[in-house]
Amino acid sequence: MLAEQLAHELRQIDGCRVSAHLLIPDFTFISLTARGRTEKPEDAWTPDQVAELVLDSMARGDFYILCPDNSVSREMDERRIRWAAEDLIQNRPALSRWHPDHERSFASYMEDVKKP
Repeated sequence: MLAEQLAHELRQIDGCRVSAHLLIPDFTFISLTARGRTEKPEDAWTPDQVAELVLDSMARGDFYILCPDNSVSREMDERRIRWAAEDLIQNRPALSRWHPDHERSFASYMEDVKKP
């Protein structure tokens, strides 16, 4: 919400050359996520890949920068985000896709999504 508000406020300033963007990262292999590993897992992105995506996205003027990894397609990420938004609208439990009462519905919802 802070990044959204900041982006909105910056757009209101005539001639402002500063912008705000929101990076939504997935699995990026950095020391914080390495857990003692030295080799990057196949599913992870490198920091350089993330940086390239961020710069390309910012150049296009994207606010939301959805960073994938090598195990999830863009379509899968988008579906998960849509489901999570529906958690709020339908007053389902947080992260309902892992809740026993909603696991089957979520699995059905994701059935036809292409994997990378």
